[in-house]
Amino acid sequence: MQCLKHGTKALLALIALIFSGHAGADTGPAVYLLPVVDGSEETRSTPFIAWFEDLSSVGYVEEEYLLAGEAAVYGYSDTVKSGSDIEVVVPAMPYRTRLIVRRPETASHFNGTVYVEILNATAGWDGDPTWQNTHDYMMRNGGAYVGITSKPVSVDFLRDQWGTSSVAAKRDRSRYASLTMPHFGQVWDVITDTLTLLRAEGNGSSLLNGFEVTRVILVGYSQSVAFQVTYANHFHQNALVSGYFLAGGGEHAKRINRLDSVEKLASGHVNNKISVSAPVVRFQTQTEVVGFGAYRVRQHEPDNAAVRIYEMAGGAHVDVVTAQLGAKTLTRDLALSSYSNGCELAINPLRIGIVQSALLDVLNQWIDGEPPPKSKMIDLDPQTDEMLLDSVGNAIGGLRPPALSAPLGQYLGSNRGGGFCFLIGGFVPFNSQELLARYGNKAALVDRYRRAINESVRDRFLLPGDASILIRELARDLTQVWPTGALE
Repeated sequence: MQCLKHGTKALLALIALIFSGHAGADTGPAVYLLPVVDGSEETRSTPFIAWFEDLSSVGYVEEEYLLAGEAAVYGYSDTVKSGSDIEVVVPAMPYRTRLIVRRPETASHFNGTVYVEILNATAGWDGDPTWQNTHDYMMRNGGAYVGITSKPVSVDFLRDQWGTSSVAAKRDRSRYASLTMPHFGQVWDVITDTLTLLRAEGNGSSLLNGFEVTRVILVGYSQSVAFQVTYANHFHQNALVSGYFLAGGGEHAKRINRLDSVEKLASGHVNNKISVSAPVVRFQTQTEVVGFGAYRVRQHEPDNAAVRIYEMAGGAHVDVVTAQLGAKTLTRDLALSSYSNGCELAINPLRIGIVQSALLDVLNQWIDGEPPPKSKMIDLDPQTDEMLLDSVGNAIGGLRPPALSAPLGQYLGSNRGGGFCFLIGGFVPFNSQELLARYGNKAALVDRYRRAINESVRDRFLLPGDASILIRELARDLTQVWPTGALE
C-alpha cells in the first residue's frame, strides 16, 4: 500500500482538485488513487477495512480509489408486477464512492481474472466476506480483487461517521468527505461503471493500468447476493461479466429501486431467481437454506443449465475462521469486539472458505469450458420444508465436507444468544463416551476422514492444496478431545 509520511495537506489538495470541476470534465466514470498517510491519530488517512496482513509478502498490493461518475435511477415499467421491463425514472446524477483494489504487484503475475465484490452493508458499513473467505485462492492463482462501496448507508457511514469520536479512534476525515450516493437505485450504474473501467483498460483508467483483464467474475456474500441477482436479471452484459459467484444469500432479490422503505422483492417473485446466460455458481450453507428461505429459489439443471447450486451440509453463514478474521478489522477500525461475543455455543469449526475457494475454481473451469459438478442440495421434508437430520443431528444430503463423514459432534447453522448469533454457526461436541462408541480408536476416525478428503478432492469440492489444512486441524482437534488413555 502506498504510504506517505507527511501527506495530509497533499491529500486534501488532491481531493479538492478532483471534485472542483477541473478534473474529469466529462461525465464518464473516472478513478483517482487515494494515498495512505501515516501520522498522528487525527492526521492519519487510511482505507476503511484495509487488509490486516502484509500483502507484499505474497507479491500483492492494496490500493484505494475514489470512483466518480453519473448514475441514473430506474423503475419498473409495470409498477404493479415489478416485472422485467425497467425504465429510467431519474436522469443520471453525480455519485462518488470508493473502490478497494488488491492486485499483484506486477502485471506479469496477473492471471487476467478480476473478482469484483459488492461489499456487504448489512452492519451499516462495508464488509468484504468473499475476500475474507477466498483471498488465499485468489492470490495463489494471480487474480485481482475489487471491492465496491455500493450502498448509500455505507457511503454515508464513511463520510459522516467513521473517524468521529463516537465511532472508533479519530482520523483525518477528509479522505471520504466528498463521497455521495443520494439514491439507492444508483447502485446498478455504479457497478456497470466499475466493470466498464476494468474491461476498457488503455482508455486512461488507472484502476488496473497495464493489466490485461480477460475475465471478470461478480462475487458477493449474504445481502450482496440480492444485488447480484437483480443486476444479472436487468443489466448483465456478456462483454462485462464472465460469471457470477453467489454465496450465502437468501430468497429475496433487491428491487430496482426502493418502494417507500422496501428494498427487496416479495416472496415468490419470479425475479428472485437469477436468469442470465453467463455461468452461475450459488453456494449456500444450512443457515440460509431454511433460515433465509434460500430453498425457495433453488434452480435445477433442467430448468436453468447456467446455474449450479451447492448447499453445504454442516456449514454456517459465519464459521470460526470468518468470525476471527472479521474481529480483526472490527477491533482495529471500529474499536468493537467480535460479533460472536455472547453466543452460548462454541462456534462452528467447519471452514466455509475452503469450500467457496473450490467452487470459485469450479466456476473458472466452467467459464473455460469444463462442465461443473451437478448441484448438491440438502434434503428437506417435502411436506414441511424442514431440514432432514441424521441420528447425530447433522443435515442429510447436500455438499458434504469431510468432517461430516467423521464428525466430532453436531454442526449447527445457527448459535444461541442475541445479536448476530443467529448468523454464527454453533457446535455441540461429542463427549468421550460418544467418541469411543462411534469410532473405537483414533486411527479409524482418521482413516475415515482421510478417505472423505480424497473423495472431496475427486469431486472438485476441495482443492488439493487445501486438504493439508484439514488434516492439520483434525490432528490439533484430536489432541484436545480424544480421551486420554483410549486406543490410538
